Amino acid sequence: MEPLFYAFPSQDGGTSMSELNSKRRLLVLDDENDVATTICMMAAMTGYETDHTDDADTFLGKVTSWAPTHLAIDLQLAHRDGIEVIHQLAKMNCTAALIIISGLGGRILDSSARAASENGLRLIGTLSKPFFRADLVALLTCDTSETLPDEKPALGASFPPISEAKLAEALQAEVFVAHFQPKISCASGELVGFECLARWNQQGGDMIPPDVFIALAERTGQIHELTRQIYHYALSNLPGQVVEAELKFALNLSPTNLNDETFPPWLLSQCQGRGIAPSQIILEVTETASMNNPLALLENLTQFRIRGFQLSIDDFGVGYSSLVQLARLPFSELKIDQMFVKTLVDSEESRKIVTAVVGLGNSLGLTVVAEGVEDAWTLDFLRDIGCDTAQGFFIAEPKDKLAATAWKGFSWKTTQ
Repeated sequence: MEPLFYAFPSQDGGTSMSELNSKRRLLVLDDENDVATTICMMAAMTGYETDHTDDADTFLGKVTSWAPTHLAIDLQLAHRDGIEVIHQLAKMNCTAALIIISGLGGRILDSSARAASENGLRLIGTLSKPFFRADLVALLTCDTSETLPDEKPALGASFPPISEAKLAEALQAEVFVAHFQPKISCASGELVGFECLARWNQQGGDMIPPDVFIALAERTGQIHELTRQIYHYALSNLPGQVVEAELKFALNLSPTNLNDETFPPWLLSQCQGRGIAPSQIILEVTETASMNNPLALLENLTQFRIRGFQLSIDDFGVGYSSLVQLARLPFSELKIDQMFVKTLVDSEESRKIVTAVVGLGNSLGLTVVAEGVEDAWTLDFLRDIGCDTAQGFFIAEPKDKLAATAWKGFSWKTTQ
């Protein structure tokens, strides 16, 4: 198979125009005219209206005036680079599906893709020049009409900023609840536990996710009361099979909570009053937890371990003192940051990093958890490299108590 640009493309095996939305429009930014022309030809064959330009300013103007549904951007331009354009698209709140194209190395293409995603753009894929016709057509014909399952950060996007006073009112009314996301064994697919995820219950049934209010609670000191309310609700409403099967239950612990000397004994009493063994509770502490007082952090975390609780280093791989944290602190679990898990399919670097982290965790005797599993290929890969536990929307979304209790488990056959 010859890469695109080496031969005029044919229509054999293509998707018929009647099968696609005729209103799809592709706008290409590339200063290699033959490349842009060929991309437009391919798009036209799959039912797109097309246009292309080699000028970034013209391109940005057409994004507004022509309202394309899809964009293809080359990173190397004569007078500006693709990252500048991506940044401008983010400022414009562009919602078009984005394809990034480059003849540069894979590392640059991967980092550019991350920049687009972290700017909130709807990236659907990357193409490395020269690329094959089939790869381009696959991106152009994929269904981008629905929100992708890995777009969890958008949970709180529709909620306005929360004020300190409103948060205080909610705490007074005790409206905070927990949802439970199943975690499975990568080896067998069996349920091994749940992660508790905080939710702010609104009138009418809407749920405000934690990314909207946790940071505010930490800044204002309300995190102590908030954490206790979430823990109280979660421990009082565990899905039935958790207690019966002695599965693990993960709770997020803010670094600020570690300054509260009364919290460890309070949590122990909460578990004892409900017949829950401390060993069933996993406290997830972010890797970027403050190291302003490393001795206090060491003492507080060790206290939890002495009382029998498990400790997980969360978001592993995104901080600056990962190995220092692992060496100094008594963690029993390592949770790989979802940024790496979600890009396993497309990024060779992510595959190498995750493989190395799993090997590190196994060698240290830690349980290794991967979060953000959104497809069967990723779950198979994690199983093959020896990862212990996985969670993500492909396996199951967070559920309320009734739905979590009724969950029938994960069918491993779906990944074969």
